Amino acid sequence: MQADLILTGATVITIDPERPRAEAIAVRGGRILAVGTEDDVRALRGPGTEVLNLPGKTVVPGFHDAHNHMLSFGMQLGTVSLRLPTVEDIVAALRERAAQQPAGTWVVGTGYDNNKLPGGRHPTRQDLDRVSTDHFVVARQNSGHMCVANSRALADAGITRGTEDPEGGHIMRDEHGEPTGLLQENAQGLLRSPGYPYAAEMIVAALRAASDVYVREGITSHTEAGIGHHSPVELDAYRQAVEQGALRVRSTLMVHISQVQHIGDFFGLQQGIRTGWGDDWLRIGPLKMFSDGSLIGRTAAMHDPYAPEPENVGFFATPPERLRQWCIDGHRSGWQLATHAIGDRAVDFMLDCYEEAMRLHPRPDPRHRIEHAGVVSPATLDRIARLGVIPVPQQHFIGAIGDGMARSLGPARTRWCYPLRSYLLRGIPLPGSSDRPVVDGAPLLGIHDAVNQRTASGADYQPEERLTPEEAIAAYTTGSAYASRDEHVKGRIRPGFLADLTVLGADPTRVPPAEIADIPVAGTVVGGRVVYGAGLP
Repeated sequence: MQADLILTGATVITIDPERPRAEAIAVRGGRILAVGTEDDVRALRGPGTEVLNLPGKTVVPGFHDAHNHMLSFGMQLGTVSLRLPTVEDIVAALRERAAQQPAGTWVVGTGYDNNKLPGGRHPTRQDLDRVSTDHFVVARQNSGHMCVANSRALADAGITRGTEDPEGGHIMRDEHGEPTGLLQENAQGLLRSPGYPYAAEMIVAALRAASDVYVREGITSHTEAGIGHHSPVELDAYRQAVEQGALRVRSTLMVHISQVQHIGDFFGLQQGIRTGWGDDWLRIGPLKMFSDGSLIGRTAAMHDPYAPEPENVGFFATPPERLRQWCIDGHRSGWQLATHAIGDRAVDFMLDCYEEAMRLHPRPDPRHRIEHAGVVSPATLDRIARLGVIPVPQQHFIGAIGDGMARSLGPARTRWCYPLRSYLLRGIPLPGSSDRPVVDGAPLLGIHDAVNQRTASGADYQPEERLTPEEAIAAYTTGSAYASRDEHVKGRIRPGFLADLTVLGADPTRVPPAEIADIPVAGTVVGGRVVYGAGLP
C-alpha cells in the first residue's frame, strides 16, 4: 500500500511501549500506516509519496493541551498586554491604547500578576482613572479570576459603596468602604462586557489567530475549557472555523454549565447532545463547572488560611449544594464532568460530589476530571486514584507563577501543590495542559518545568516531583488523549492512530534538562498534512 507521506531520517519517540523508538513513519489517509526502521517504510514509497527527510530532528506525537482557553487567547491577542513590571508601566500601556481610541470605548488590558508587582498590590480604580476618565478601562489579572475597573466602568455597572457582593464574588473595598476597583470571581460579571455577545465572524477570526500560534508551538489537539462565555453561538462558530480552515488543530469543547438545561430527565443540550457528540476534528467534551477561584489571587477554597492572610480561606464561587446537584444530574445524563477546583477544600468537596453521583447512578468509566487540582494531600491523591478521577494540572504554572503560589501557601502546602510524580506513582493518568492565556501555552515550557521543577526566581519548587523527559512528553500526548477519551487514536505514534506529529529541532531526552524550553519546533503535522514548517527540514 503506497504511503501519502513518509517522514524519515529522524529520531522518533513514539510513546508506544511496544516500540519506544523508531526511525521512520509512513502516513496514508490521515492516519499512521507504519512505524519502524528505514527499511520497514521504504517499501511503502510510491510515485506520489511526499518524503520529508529530517536528519537531526526528533518526531513526537502531536502535543495535546488538555485545558486551555483558545478563544479567550485569540480575543486577547488584540488587547493590551499587562505582563509588565510596575503599576506605572501598566498605566502607561493602557494610556497609550486609550489615546488611539475614541472616548466612550473600552480599553482592556490582560495578564498583570500582582504577585510580580512591587508590594504585591493590584492596580486600583484611581490608577486606572489616570489612564482615562473618558473611556471604560479594565485591567484583567492573569488568572482570569479577577479584574480592576476604573471609575467610569464601575459607575456604568452601578457598582457603588452600597452595592452588595454577588453570589460567589467579592467587590473589594478600602478602609472607608469604597470600591477599590478590584472585582473578584463572579463580581466581574457585574461589568458590562465589552463586545458581548460576540458575532460568529469575530469568534472565527480569534480562533484563526490563536490557531496560527498553536501550530507554531507543535500543538495538534486542545480542549477548550468552557464554551458559552463569549457568545451563545460559540459552538457553531467553532464549526464555521473548521469549515473555513481557520481552525487547524483538533478541538474538544467543554460546555459551560450555564449552557445546559433540564429536558425531561436529561440534563444537557437540545436534541440530547452531550459528551462525545462530534468527530475527530470537533467534539463536545465534558460539562464544565466552577467550584472556587485561584491560588495567586487567594480566592481558591482552602481548609486552612493563606500564609500571608490568616483570616482568608478563600471561598466557593458556586454554592456547594448547587455543585452537588449539578454533578448528580450531569453524571446521570451521561456527561463527563470537569470541575475547576484548585484549593484543597474545593478538591475534597468535588470528590465527595463525584463519589456520590457514581454511587447513585453507576456507569462504567465516567472519567470525571478535576481541572487544576491545585492543592492535594496524600490522602486526597489516594482517593483520586480509587475513584478513577483525572486531575488536570498545569505544568508551566511551576515556572510562571510558582513563586506566587508558594508565597500564598507556605512551604508545607507547597509540597503538595501541583504534584506530578505523585500522580504517576499512584497509577493516576497525568495530562499536560497550560490554562492559556493564564500563562504562556507552549507545551515545551510545561515539559521543561515538569522536568526541572524550578520557579521564575530560580528557586526549587518540588524536586521530589520531577518527571523524566519521557514522562513529561507522555503527559502532553497520551495523558491528554486519555483525559479526552481519545487514547485509542491519539497520543502515540502507532499504526492506525491519527497522523498528528510534532517535529522538534532536538531530542528533549538527550539535551541538558535546562535547555528543553529552548528546543525549536521545526514542524507540525495534523492528519498527515504539514500545517507548519512547510520548508522542512
